[in-house]
Amino acid sequence: MSRRRDLMPDEAKLWHRVARTVRTYGHQKPKLETEEAELTPASAPKTPSKPAPELPHLALKRAKAARHVPVPATPKAEVRPASLVSDASGHKKVRRGKLDIDGSIDLHGYRQVDAQTALAGFLVRMRSNGARCVLVVTGKGRAIEVGEDYLTPQPGVIRRRLPEWLSGPGIREHVSGYASAHPRHGGSGAYYVLLKALKDT
Repeated sequence: MSRRRDLMPDEAKLWHRVARTVRTYGHQKPKLETEEAELTPASAPKTPSKPAPELPHLALKRAKAARHVPVPATPKAEVRPASLVSDASGHKKVRRGKLDIDGSIDLHGYRQVDAQTALAGFLVRMRSNGARCVLVVTGKGRAIEVGEDYLTPQPGVIRRRLPEWLSGPGIREHVSGYASAHPRHGGSGAYYVLLKALKDT
């Protein structure tokens, strides 16, 4: 093999110019561009999460707590005197109209408040005089003019209120019982009122 000759100055100068224009490949890694879809989860827009649905039993409890249910007042038990017909002999006397009546009062034409006041005064007076049975006339009421009960007598206000008055304060302490009167004494338009003996006070 022949010996390699050295480059001439002009040749060496040309070689250096050519060498500067040469680029090397294979040692430089290509730069990869990432797609917008490959962004990290932190950079992606967040969708607000929906609140968890409330359990049915919890929703029912909340609804019950929010709704105020007024507690109905306990109705007062109506206190009435004992029935006049408390024994067999008394029942027979009422049924036959054989009671001994010591006095009577007719409340026809009275207003309610006046009728109640008159009744209380009458019962107190009669009891203080030793009376045991009195007759209180209330009236049978009147027939209404409309509806199905056109000819049916309706109880008057005083007749309806009399049992309540006999059970009220100021009167009940004097009364031991009452019953509708026999037809000969007014029937459904009157009451027998039995008074307590004075020693029962």
